[in-house]
Amino acid sequence: MVRLRERLRPGSALDRDDIQQLQFGGVTFENGRCYLQIIDAHQHLWDTAELSYPWLEGFDALRQRYGPEDYRAAFEGIDIARSVHIEADPAPGAEVAEVDRLVRIAAEDGMIGAIVPTAPLESEGREKTLERLAADYPMVVGIRRMAWHHEDPSFYSWPSLIEGVKALPKYGYTFELCANVTQLDAAVTLVRATPDVTHAINHCGGPDIAADGFAPWADYMNQLAGCPNTVCKISGLVTRAKENWTADDLRPYIDHLIDIFGFDRVMYGSDWPVCTLAATYRAWFETLVAAVESVSEEDRRKLFHDNARRFYKLG
Repeated sequence: MVRLRERLRPGSALDRDDIQQLQFGGVTFENGRCYLQIIDAHQHLWDTAELSYPWLEGFDALRQRYGPEDYRAAFEGIDIARSVHIEADPAPGAEVAEVDRLVRIAAEDGMIGAIVPTAPLESEGREKTLERLAADYPMVVGIRRMAWHHEDPSFYSWPSLIEGVKALPKYGYTFELCANVTQLDAAVTLVRATPDVTHAINHCGGPDIAADGFAPWADYMNQLAGCPNTVCKISGLVTRAKENWTADDLRPYIDHLIDIFGFDRVMYGSDWPVCTLAATYRAWFETLVAAVESVSEEDRRKLFHDNARRFYKLG
């Protein structure tokens, strides 16, 4: 048996030239293929020829079509059973159009098991959008309203936004909380003001890993983990680290999240294709697998499969 950590080059895929099989804790990599059924709790698809995504203007490397066939090619060799599609921040007014497109893709491809769109929760017209989503799109299980790109770091503490989030349980929806470390103070306010809403924290709360910003991030995440209505996706770390990141750069953040949330409240997410700005799908996946190589099979399955299946009602 070869320990995965001994064969993992930080920031890259496994060296398969001289290795036929790796196995630890019930996870097997054989001839480059992973045998552990996974639910990817955070992936995106988009086509700029069909819908507008204004934020992509600042990311030339991502300004292209990403379809289901590209996603499947990215995780080749990893047993992704289902995925959860998280909205890709389309132009205002295109929220329902994005869902409609994804429902068609899901019907044809079969990978997407649940959809989380955006909606103008801070606006007076939010109920109209929520009612249409609930009536016409049973695959929708929650709403994400991003603070990440918002010009106001206090966006999540706006009274109008909080009122919109409070409306979600009426439709059986959860909330995807997407904020970076500069916005987590407002995120804490939001979570505490909406105890009846379950919040899925995206991308580990956006720590500034490149600047070694562990302490302020950890303090906010401790506060969020102390709220029983939160879960956390372990995703998005590679794009918050420096360009030549290593597994050791990410490990303290992963360990801290598992410590404060426990294995019952964490989920794996790839953040594909955004992750490709800093790593391949496989490089990030294998980095996380290596970080939890010593845990029990039960806990590993919670992280990579069971929690997401339950949270997103995947059956």
